[in-house]
Amino acid sequence: MTNIREITEVNEVINNDLAVIIAKSKNCSVCKPVSENLENLMKNYPNVLLYSIYIEELEMFSGQFLVFTVPTILIFSGGKELLRESRFINFSNIKRLLDNYSQK
Repeated sequence: MTNIREITEVNEVINNDLAVIIAKSKNCSVCKPVSENLENLMKNYPNVLLYSIYIEELEMFSGQFLVFTVPTILIFSGGKELLRESRFINFSNIKRLLDNYSQK
């Protein structure tokens, strides 16, 4: 998982074919296990890019992408948001979307 530190990196990342971004906080007790679960899930999708953002380090991200709670998982393709899961993450939705895209 690559950590993004600049908003320009975010704009490059979301324009990829398929990218997953997890927004988290350094003092969030839920973020670490959710991040670990996401990393484990992403092992099944080696062609999908996975990134993390600490909202304390990149506050502009929160405003630009309307991320007001952590953890938030965002999936983008070609600059468009395909899925957003916040706080109570439903990994089956993420898996279903990634499965659909990997079949294309």
